[in-house]
Amino acid sequence: MGKDKSSKQSAVNKRAHQSSAAQSVAPATPNWPPFKPPLPVTDLMLTSPARGFENTIAVIHNFWPKSLCRDYVTFLKTLPLTTTPGRPKRGEAVRQNDRYQVNDPVFSQKLWLETGLKNALRDDSVRHLW
Repeated sequence: MGKDKSSKQSAVNKRAHQSSAAQSVAPATPNWPPFKPPLPVTDLMLTSPARGFENTIAVIHNFWPKSLCRDYVTFLKTLPLTTTPGRPKRGEAVRQNDRYQVNDPVFSQKLWLETGLKNALRDDSVRHLW
């Protein structure tokens, strides 16, 4: 007497779940380049990139000094990027981007507290954006 279909299906589902769980394991936290020299917490100015986007997009110019920005661009090029799907919804343009995603609370705190980002994004003039 053979196994019934439900136990076979259960085994297939279990293997599929294990496979997808293995693929969704978060990448190791990168060894981020240090903020050097230490960044002064300054007043950051948020602007809109173009008229008509004032309530949609905020841009912070000169968030990092050029040297630190260059260090991060070089570093980010070494990370394993994932290309987003290139199939647009009907009526939308094709948009392909390379992404890197990591859950790093320590680095997030560092960005939030040591760069002026917290003060800039909590300012009353832009609070309506969030």
